Amino acid sequence: MKDSDEFSFLKETFKSLGSQYFDTSGIIIGPGDDAGLVENNKETIYSVDASVSGIHFPENLSPHLIAYRSVSTAASDIAACGGSLKWILVSLTVNNKDLSWMRSFVKGLKNFSEDYSCPVLGGDLTKGAQENISITACGELNKENFLKRSGAKEGDLIFLTGTLGQAKKGLKLIEENMAQIDLNSNFVKKFLSPKLNFKFAAELSSIANSCIDVSDGLISDLGHILEASKLGGEINVEKISFVGPVEDALTWGDDYELLMTISPNRKKNLLEISKRFNVEISEIGKITKETNLRVIEKGSLVSFPKSGYNHFNE
Repeated sequence: MKDSDEFSFLKETFKSLGSQYFDTSGIIIGPGDDAGLVENNKETIYSVDASVSGIHFPENLSPHLIAYRSVSTAASDIAACGGSLKWILVSLTVNNKDLSWMRSFVKGLKNFSEDYSCPVLGGDLTKGAQENISITACGELNKENFLKRSGAKEGDLIFLTGTLGQAKKGLKLIEENMAQIDLNSNFVKKFLSPKLNFKFAAELSSIANSCIDVSDGLISDLGHILEASKLGGEINVEKISFVGPVEDALTWGDDYELLMTISPNRKKNLLEISKRFNVEISEIGKITKETNLRVIEKGSLVSFPKSGYNHFNE
């Protein structure tokens, strides 16, 4: 089948997306062949993440905003493991063949590439019923520093970066004024382009015992650490930085903050690196022996109808 103008455009454009970073990312052969060729001198980590129209972003969102958010949320997993981002692959399904839509989407990829010095190794383009973006992100780190969910230890302190609930507020503002989105709003920025601090994450990897990014809700994501580590936990609502209703802040997700556990004797180190990288951080609880999570608010045990977002229960 002969390539359409759109396919030809994307093929040529992908070749130049972050090509100035090929050497630092170990890329020998980039977009244009059936596969890319990369030379790895360190252990590499890979993560894949999908974003679907109407589920992960509003259906009428501008393509460049869709692209940036999709790559950001996928690359967040690399930071959660303590890795440095090296390159990304992009698989795009679109429901139209509008060249201007694709140009805008590529603009978003370019913006992310420049912000994080990250090249696009390659990608794929298909036509389907709705926009669907699949991102594969690659990072690197020393294998002994990989932050596993199963690494929590009894007595660990639980720390959280940033402020929860902001992304949900941002999405509400976007949906209320889709025609003229306030891109200067911190809440809107939080939803569209969550900030990823790979340098902080890399140093965190040498002192933390476990880590996860808050994508599906604090309670749900902390639950993943507890389940993998076969331990329990206790968190105090008063110690958590959040905006909006407490249930939304703890169960809605999409803030892509880092949730970590760390030995008490490493607390000083953590506070030092968070100050050095200007990362807001809060001590919100501790890891316990019992295999359940206790959420305490004003001295009382509280619970919520659901712990976080689940694609198969929505």
